[in-house]
Amino acid sequence: MFRRLCQLLRELGVLRLFIVSLLLRAPFDFLSTVLSANLISRFIRLMEQGQRDSLLPTFWLFLLLSLLLFVYNMTIWATISMKLNLLLLSRLRKKLLSHIISSEYADIQCFSSGEWINRMNYDVDRLHAYMMGPVTFMHLFIALVNLILSSIVLAFLNLPLLAVSIAITVPFMLLSCIVVVRKIPQFKKRAQEKFGEYTNWAEPILRAHQAISIFDGKELVMKKVEDTSLSMLQENMKAHRAMARSNFLNTLSGGFGYILLLALGGTMMGESIDSLATLMKITQYRAGVMQSVFVINRSVNNMKNNRAGAERALEVLDQGHTEA
Repeated sequence: MFRRLCQLLRELGVLRLFIVSLLLRAPFDFLSTVLSANLISRFIRLMEQGQRDSLLPTFWLFLLLSLLLFVYNMTIWATISMKLNLLLLSRLRKKLLSHIISSEYADIQCFSSGEWINRMNYDVDRLHAYMMGPVTFMHLFIALVNLILSSIVLAFLNLPLLAVSIAITVPFMLLSCIVVVRKIPQFKKRAQEKFGEYTNWAEPILRAHQAISIFDGKELVMKKVEDTSLSMLQENMKAHRAMARSNFLNTLSGGFGYILLLALGGTMMGESIDSLATLMKITQYRAGVMQSVFVINRSVNNMKNNRAGAERALEVLDQGHTEA
């Protein structure tokens, strides 16, 4: 899937822009973690040393740095990422439309009219959302960078806490990503197939409702529409329940993490941690690690949620290549 998406981005002429956007946005979360950790640590250290006159200048300094970081992120988003977002969606639609126009009649007959409408609209949106949607591939990459860098810093500050945090978090994450949400693409794919059937039945209702009424076919048609709608609802509910179980595991993992921090925080004071300021810095970096894990887990879930539509859109684009 990843290799096919890279090939598609290259064909659309946006691969370089996509990589540049990823690299420019990657350090934002980690820099935000560094700022918050050093801000809290610095404030506590100044209060412990009785330097209250330095609190306000320190506050203004960190406020300025936070504003600069925010402006940097918004500038990247408003210029490069927004341009990439619009280019990718428009070129995806143009490529799919030109592919359909140049296809053989036999290829067109492979899908019903409702299926074509579904693939040209919803599935293209899912393919776009798989790469650029909220908390999907791009956010997964940013969170992964933050996870690696925050873990390195936390390892230098307090390696045992990092090791125990990983030991608690990783099993929940693996259980969620590998077991709980594994079948979401299958559920979504079946729901999309049912949606195509629903669209096929909706067309004669709108265009031939008089003929349906004349031949007493209204009950039959409405029964078909109802059955298709219920089938689509059942598949979507299966996917939603899997997402809910995954969110529960995330909440459970975060709760265990905070209990761990409360249990170990007191014992670490005076031994591996020399002051409250250091403890708060460690807490912030650990929060950065945990936040990244949750974002990665949620991104994986959302990508699985969009994968069925993305694969259906790619299936159309690959149709000509496969036959060739």
